[in-house]
Amino acid sequence: MIPSIRVEDVSRAVQFYRDRLGFELLRGGDVAENNALRRGDAQIMVEGASAYYSAGYNEAIVRRLGSHSPTALYVEAEDLTDLYARVRAAGVSIVDPLAERPWGQSEFTVEDPDGNWLTFWKAVG
Repeated sequence: MIPSIRVEDVSRAVQFYRDRLGFELLRGGDVAENNALRRGDAQIMVEGASAYYSAGYNEAIVRRLGSHSPTALYVEAEDLTDLYARVRAAGVSIVDPLAERPWGQSEFTVEDPDGNWLTFWKAVG
């Protein structure tokens, strides 16, 4: 499964995921409306509202942009401690700080510029 994150400003989002969270751009670019990115084994799509889909679907995407969801995407990160230090130094909005959880993993959650949440995690022990 590869989730698609819909954003208002694709260039800003691609730069955020690439430069601040360490994702690798696989396809697209700063001005492309459809982008594929990877961090470790995790892949995401970053897309803007465009004319790729049916008119009704495109309109629904535009209506949902900027709305908030309680959903967080979980991304495994072997370099969790280093990544946490990097995102803190970069001023990324941290929703939940790095901590060990009772279910056997250490994790933290960040918010991207469009309000999407990503939880980075690593198994403990």
